[in-house]
Amino acid sequence: MLSIERHEQILQILMEKKSVTVGELSKTMFVSDATIRRDLSQMEKEGLIKRSHGGAVLFESTNDETSILMREQENIKQKKIIAEIALKFIKNHDTLFVDSSSTAGIVIPLLKNFKYISVITNGIKNSLYLSQNTDAKIYIAGGVVNNRSNSIVGTDTLDYLGKMNADVSLVSCSGISLENGVTESSYEQSHIKRVMIRNSKVKLVLCDSSKFDSTYLCRSLGLEEIDYLITDQKPREEYLQKAEACGCKILYPEKL
Repeated sequence: MLSIERHEQILQILMEKKSVTVGELSKTMFVSDATIRRDLSQMEKEGLIKRSHGGAVLFESTNDETSILMREQENIKQKKIIAEIALKFIKNHDTLFVDSSSTAGIVIPLLKNFKYISVITNGIKNSLYLSQNTDAKIYIAGGVVNNRSNSIVGTDTLDYLGKMNADVSLVSCSGISLENGVTESSYEQSHIKRVMIRNSKVKLVLCDSSKFDSTYLCRSLGLEEIDYLITDQKPREEYLQKAEACGCKILYPEKL
């Protein structure tokens, strides 16, 4: 079992039990206690769990997700610029991962211009719009409804998405910084984005310029895990250098 698969299983166990010991995890996964301790240390660094004496507990966020209604009203002009750039990576017959973010949501109405596409999403509003306005084939993950973000989350969501593959992923973020990479205010959304990125051929992160130099609770992704970071204006030179070193391209209008 790969480390990322163990991390997913540990997170699923914690979502159900809220706490777990090193011994319980090592027996469940047939690995040594030392391996589990390394896994827990890495997951704590990523903001997914909190180490406890002899084990770990779920890191309960005190920074709740902003309401989807509020997020939809923020930086609309910037999000439209980002959406237009993202469209250049989509073609007929593609399968897409689209998260429940308001930024990725700007792309959704534009998908009506494509034929024979499939969309895999955890966004309730995304699936409703597509079903009513396009001929896209829609796959919506099961799980628990988060009323604030109008999305579906939880272990069933991760299980479902983990079994799917896509040509292109379109996910957003709460913040990005040079020190911590791409971060989220919610550990559940953070993990969903990681699974979508991992299981897609072309990995896009959509991030408007207001989110730069911001760090939130959970680390979702490093720049080395992303193919393209799409934003609405040229970021500081330090970001361009860091991205280039990681094999990630930052795209913005002047770059095209």
